[in-house]
Amino acid sequence: MDRTHEDSLTERYRELSDDIAAAVAVVSAKRGNALHAITVDSFLDVSYDPPTMAVSVYGGSRMMETLEMSEHYAISLLNSSQRDISERLGASGQPLYGSLKGIDTFPAPHSGQPVLTDAIAWFELRTTQMLEVATHSLVVGEVVSVGAGAHSSKDKPLLRWRKAYGTMGPR
Repeated sequence: MDRTHEDSLTERYRELSDDIAAAVAVVSAKRGNALHAITVDSFLDVSYDPPTMAVSVYGGSRMMETLEMSEHYAISLLNSSQRDISERLGASGQPLYGSLKGIDTFPAPHSGQPVLTDAIAWFELRTTQMLEVATHSLVVGEVVSVGAGAHSSKDKPLLRWRKAYGTMGPR
């Protein structure tokens, strides 16, 4: 296969994969005493028994280094009013320390990992496996605790589609 075909395939893949609507979440973990977090839209529930989830994280990122050092992490599902948080934590080159400064969090019950207070739902996970896949790592975790935000029955999820933000209709 010549490189021209590979380049066009990659570009076409990027274009069409943006047509996959995805919920937006924050993955967070402690690194020492510092709280670290990034925005993700590549996560999924893997199994209900035992409850298991996975998240895709760029392999060379500081967040991946943090996840490699931590036995636990949290996933906080953002609501439609949290676009500013998504953009802030999704910016490249953000500092390792202080990324959650000014964002209301609380410690997850088992490990103390930071959970966003106003998240629609949150999941605390114990890492069970890390798989390197191309440029990313899939971080698989068994869910050890869950919860929902105070307004989760009324909140709408923050979604990404075609490089833009949106949400769904009434619940």
